[in-house]
Amino acid sequence: MFDKPVRGHPEEPPARSGRRPGGEDERIALRCHRRELQLLDTFVASGEFRSRSELMRHALLEFLRSRAAEAVAPPASALPEGLVEVPVRLRTEEVEMFRAHAKLVGNDRPLGDLLAELVRHGEVALKVSELVARHRGLTQDAAQARASMNSLKRSADDLERRGVVGR
Repeated sequence: MFDKPVRGHPEEPPARSGRRPGGEDERIALRCHRRELQLLDTFVASGEFRSRSELMRHALLEFLRSRAAEAVAPPASALPEGLVEVPVRLRTEEVEMFRAHAKLVGNDRPLGDLLAELVRHGEVALKVSELVARHRGLTQDAAQARASMNSLKRSADDLERRGVVGR
């Protein structure tokens, strides 16, 4: 399959330098089109990454993490009886809206569990965005009420300190 042995392959003897295969000094080559390299260089130039190598190591690590997460996902047999895992494609703004709903209304439940409940109870028809807006408003109102109460307490403490009002 390969015209050269793969470094670190079980059939290949250890490197002549005395280092064992698999160390941090292993390298891979990657062929890219000029446009792809230019895009990589924009990330490096922006300071997001120090080098192309760092960017590619980061991308590879993210790829491996996502694959590992897929592999760790519970098999269908691990789900409670009668439940089926269904992938759903949502827009970024929709995901953010549902995450806000999960935080404000759903007591920080996992997003998948919250979506399942919303679908089961038909709350999607109630326009979750309106529910989120309402609960955000309630949260802001509660914060303002707390601030007002603290202000009143400080005023009462100030009046008591001046001797205008006694306890």
